[in-house]
Amino acid sequence: METVQMPEKKRPNSNRKIIGGIIIAVALALIIGVGSLFIEKIQNGYVGVVYSPNGGVQEETLGQGWHIVGLFDKVTRYPVRMQTVQYDDIQVATSDGKNITMDFAYNYSIQPDKVVALFNKFGPVEVSEIESTYLRTRLWDAGRKAIAKYSVIETYGQKSAAAGMDVQKVFSEDVGDLGFIIDDLTLGVPKPDKATQEAINARVTASQELERKQTELKIAEAEAEKKRIEAKATADYNKIIRESMTPEVIQYMWIQKWDGQMPKATGTGNLIQIPIGDEPAAPKNQ
Repeated sequence: METVQMPEKKRPNSNRKIIGGIIIAVALALIIGVGSLFIEKIQNGYVGVVYSPNGGVQEETLGQGWHIVGLFDKVTRYPVRMQTVQYDDIQVATSDGKNITMDFAYNYSIQPDKVVALFNKFGPVEVSEIESTYLRTRLWDAGRKAIAKYSVIETYGQKSAAAGMDVQKVFSEDVGDLGFIIDDLTLGVPKPDKATQEAINARVTASQELERKQTELKIAEAEAEKKRIEAKATADYNKIIRESMTPEVIQYMWIQKWDGQMPKATGTGNLIQIPIGDEPAAPKNQ
């Protein structure tokens, strides 16, 4: 007769351990979840402005690190270290009425003691939104005012740096009251419209041609001056020679070249005398 084995029952202690583990895990998750509602982290280089629906904006800001805040508090972060922003294709006009498109780049930071006032003006918006709206508009206005003092050629040439400094000055003064500190503003290479580019090309070609002619003129003047100096030197030399050719000098030069032989013919005026040589011997008496 076969023996039927009954299934072994689980021990009550094992079930209690499993249930206890689940309860602990759920409790930890709840603690972490609820705790995250009260903790805010502020990264290095930023400060946080705390806003509460009940209490409004808190005057005390949050510095770098972890902070406990209220359940319904909202924190907006602002950079107090240097940030770099670039705007492409901003259109401005030059003093000679040419429309050009330029890229602008600049660095900025926000004064820590001005972030609350900044929040009061713009509300709980990210600083990137302020960069792409308000700051972009103010930079365009500064560029419009500053570039209008320069011609299109000057914005390409040696005055481009001065134009950039003027834009930075106007821009800094405009947004400085809100706490924005503007630094190292630079202008990209101007991008004119087709008609303006053709005018610039013609101007550059004419300038290059003028420079070439001026160079050729300077070379010709230098060559002429060289020839004049050489001619004067030759004339001065000949004059010195003429003035130094006294009879005594001529006689001395003749003596220096004389080989000791008497000439075969000498002339005085129109009379030519031919002596010459040894005296002929007297004829012998016969």
